[in-house]
Amino acid sequence: MKHLMKSSFIILLVLVSCKNSQVENINSPIDTSTMERTESEVYLEKQAPKFTPSGLPYPFSSAVQVGDILFLSGEIGDAGEGTGVVPGGIEPETHRMFERIQATLAQHGLSLDDVFKCTVMLADMSEWQEFNKIYAGYFEDGKYPTRSAMGVNGLALGARVEMECWAYNPQ
Repeated sequence: MKHLMKSSFIILLVLVSCKNSQVENINSPIDTSTMERTESEVYLEKQAPKFTPSGLPYPFSSAVQVGDILFLSGEIGDAGEGTGVVPGGIEPETHRMFERIQATLAQHGLSLDDVFKCTVMLADMSEWQEFNKIYAGYFEDGKYPTRSAMGVNGLALGARVEMECWAYNPQ
């Protein structure tokens, strides 16, 4: 028991000593004249997210630029101005969704070639094969973005499919 108490006391002394040392270091003045900052550190420090408002009447941005990455909100096959999805099911919805994604990318001088990550949400996973055939036609063979696909319980406006993308957009 004495040995355990002695060990605990030593650990407590070490912890208190470290804490006091950290406080001293925090409070001591820093000589910034010898510190060098790289261009990338200065660049990252000055960048703030840039928001692209959505054309739809909902509270979200269609895209947000953070550093060299453009994050696109999830798109559905909206017929226009938030009125609902295009009729006809997964095929016309998927084509319309890609049109909307391409329009958002074009606003930033980009194309689907710049997309490197997609997240796909399907209201019915039995439609995955049909979606996949259409999806493959929008990207160059062998240069497909990384992708996650999942079945969900419901999508906005009763959509069958929604996809969000990340694109490389060097600033």
